[in-house]
Amino acid sequence: MPYLRQSPIMLIALLLLGALVMPAHAQENEPLLDRNRFSIGVGISDNEVSSPDEDDTGFQFFVAYDLTEVNLMEGVNSSVEFGFMDFGFDEDDTGIWGSYVVDATISGKLGWLAQAGLDIGDDSGLLVGAGLKVMLNDKSDLRFEYVKRDEVDSLQINFLYQL
Repeated sequence: MPYLRQSPIMLIALLLLGALVMPAHAQENEPLLDRNRFSIGVGISDNEVSSPDEDDTGFQFFVAYDLTEVNLMEGVNSSVEFGFMDFGFDEDDTGIWGSYVVDATISGKLGWLAQAGLDIGDDSGLLVGAGLKVMLNDKSDLRFEYVKRDEVDSLQINFLYQL
C-alpha cells in the first residue's frame, strides 16, 4: 500500500501550503483563495521507464495556484501545481502529483521554469523537472518540460491558461 506510506508526506505538504495561503485570508472580507491566481493546464508526454524498450505517450491535466507572497527573488515567480497523469503504458499506470514551481522571464516572451514535488501512484516518490516556456499572451503559456521521477522520465508539452 504505497499510498499509506506517502500519507504523512502529503499531510505535511498540505499543511505547508495552508500556512503559505492563510496570511492572504488574514485581511477581513477577503476570500481564502483568489480566483485570479488559478490556472488550469493540460499536456501530453513521451514517457520512458528505466528499461529502454518501454516508452509510451501519456497525458495529464493539472491546476496551478500563484503564490505571489512567496517569490524567492525579484523577477522569480512561485506557484504550486496539483495534477493527474496517465503515463500511457499498457498497465493502469496513473498517479496524482503535487509540486512547487518557480519560473521567470529570460527575454521577451521566453522564460524558464523548475519544479520539485511528490508523485503518488504507480511511480510514487519525488519528482524534479525543468523546462522552457513561451508566453503566448497575458493569460496562456506553452511549456516544454523534462520531468524525472523514480522510474519514469517524461518529456512534456503543456498548455497553461490563467483564469
